[in-house]
Amino acid sequence: LGEDLQRGSNPIKASRTHQELHKELLLAHKKGKGLCSKPELQQVLERHKKEQTQKEERDQARTPLEEVLLTRQQKNSKGFLHLLEFVRVRQNLKKIQAFHKATNS
Repeated sequence: LGEDLQRGSNPIKASRTHQELHKELLLAHKKGKGLCSKPELQQVLERHKKEQTQKEERDQARTPLEEVLLTRQQKNSKGFLHLLEFVRVRQNLKKIQAFHKATNS
């Protein structure tokens, strides 16, 4: 394989799919349909910024009633998570107690 690369025959470039993709790129370039004009990172950052501003606009558009309901919902979900943790710890303690009873018997 190393000798083939030195001689210039690259198996990837020789593949049919690579050649077809290369032809498509050349045709698109000739027609003026270049790839994206902006780098991908810049596109992602712009999309993130746009989503952030849309979220802020949605938050500002809330009525006082919606704000109260949202805070209650958030408090309830936090309380529910703490309750689940309490139940899980309690079940673990029961298992440990049952294990100690079994080993002491």
